[in-house]
Amino acid sequence: MRMNFRSLLVAVGLVTVARGAPRDVTFSQSAQTAQAYDFVEVTIHVDAPDAPNPFVDVTVSGEFGRTGQPRMIVDGFCDSADGRVFQIRFMPSIAGEYSYSVAFQQGEYRKEYRGSFQAVDAHRRGVLRVDPAYPFHFIWEGTGEHYFFNGTTAFFMMGWRDDGVINGIVDLLYRLKINRIRAMLAARKSQFWGEPIIPGRDFQICLNPWVAQRPENVTNPGFDYSRFDLPYWQKWDRMMRHAREKDMIISVVLDWNDSKVHPAAGGPDELRYFRFAVARLGAYSNVNWDLGDDITAYHNDEWAHLVGPLMKKWDPYRHLITNHPNSDREPLDRASDWMDYTSFQEWRRPLHGWMLAQRQKQAKL
Repeated sequence: MRMNFRSLLVAVGLVTVARGAPRDVTFSQSAQTAQAYDFVEVTIHVDAPDAPNPFVDVTVSGEFGRTGQPRMIVDGFCDSADGRVFQIRFMPSIAGEYSYSVAFQQGEYRKEYRGSFQAVDAHRRGVLRVDPAYPFHFIWEGTGEHYFFNGTTAFFMMGWRDDGVINGIVDLLYRLKINRIRAMLAARKSQFWGEPIIPGRDFQICLNPWVAQRPENVTNPGFDYSRFDLPYWQKWDRMMRHAREKDMIISVVLDWNDSKVHPAAGGPDELRYFRFAVARLGAYSNVNWDLGDDITAYHNDEWAHLVGPLMKKWDPYRHLITNHPNSDREPLDRASDWMDYTSFQEWRRPLHGWMLAQRQKQAKL
């Protein structure tokens, strides 16, 4: 868990480690007008890129806000393996005029850009929040409507190759009145508790957010934790857009105990991964963060105290965050500033008394 302070700063993008001399860097804006709770995307084009590893050696940062209002700090991300394309996304929450600034930094090379856009009210439901008046309840920020969690787990939904199949899963659950899906971002497993799950050409049980030497190897994929598998993340982008149009909350589960390979807990690789996830997916209004599944089987409470607050800090929109320990008997940061709700599985039956006890525990805090 202990790490060199400079390593931490490098991992979270506060220190760059390479000199840079690209021929030119240009910026383009996706639209002049955006709906509130959609986003404007600024694409950065790098001519003759020379970063040895653009995921590590380059940072893209920005800030934006309505005219005359406080500004949000936002991270950008690399979107091409050769370092030619970076992106940064700005999600307005209410109608109005917005301005922004973006900075591309590689070593001593720096280039800045400023722009503006108009946000219009399209009556989107927006971001899910804890109801400040009734903190046992949830509301849509954009409309004030109450939201009742009716969720399900589709851990390996993103293992399907075809976008049509993935969108079909979202559509099916939507028709069944499901409004939240827990989906794995990084996971792999060889046995599924006796369920007849068989990988093949169209479906894989290895979800690879990183570049891997052996992507279909369950126990020894040969990950390069410093480089991200961009086609996989782009598939996530397409799914998130489709789910957002149905007001389907996607709880992004960042890792789980059943995988036998993980980046070092709290180390630069893991923090880079978490920060990349926030930078890439945080501008979708329908995202929640889940630090992990059965998390206390492979991480500890000290780790949660490190990573939970960092996730909340990196996410300018402060989407809801939870973790998922093995049971309610494990340590839980129920009253912390970063944890917005509790999440764990329970196999004891009957459950009614247990659920009432959970409410009583939370009420005391």
